[in-house]
Parts: sequence; structure tokens; C-alpha cells
Amino acid sequence: MNTTNQTSGALRLTLFSTCLAAALAMLAQPALAADAANGQRIYLAHCAGCHGESGRSTMPNAPNLVRSQSLNQPDPVLVDKLRTGSNAMPPFLGILKENEFYDVISYVRNLR
Repeated sequence: MNTTNQTSGALRLTLFSTCLAAALAMLAQPALAADAANGQRIYLAHCAGCHGESGRSTMPNAPNLVRSQSLNQPDPVLVDKLRTGSNAMPPFLGILKENEFYDVISYVRNLR
């Protein structure tokens, strides 16, 4: 392999790595402009019945949300779970507005 091809390959690898790192960083960003106070209101109205007011589950199939590792997932993954529901949790698509999903996520991530 000549020097030109090695340099070209190194540049491609650097560009790819930079783009991949930027994409992953964007996915890991917390909800921008999320309103945790509104998230608390929504959580108490729709989620606390199963997950408990403090995030500690009151139902056998509802996970504890306090410091839950599942909350480390990117916002879009969590929003999708809220939209579609899972196991015993009902879907909230059509119940919550788009920004309200992020508000709830912001609130729940700060439960102690």
C-alpha cells in the first residue's frame, strides 16, 4: 500500500469516528428545554399510581424508577417506551403531547 492510500484511509477512519462520536453524543443528550415541574405534574397524574409518588414501585410489575439503570437510555428510546407502553404499562401515545414525554423523563431522572 502506498503512502497516499494510507493517508486517505486514515482520513476516512478519522472522519467516520468523528461522525459516529457526534451521533452517539446527540443520542445521549438529555431532553432540551424539558420542564421537570410539568413532568412532576404529569408523573403524579399518570405514573405514580403504579410507580409510586417517590418513584418506588407500589405494584409488583412496575419497576422502581429511583436511580434506575434503564433511565440511562437515550431520550428517544425512553419516549418510544412511553408512547407504546410495555408489559403492564399502557401506551401514552395520544394522551401526552410530544414535549410532555420529555418533561416526564426529565422529572423521573431526578428522582432520589
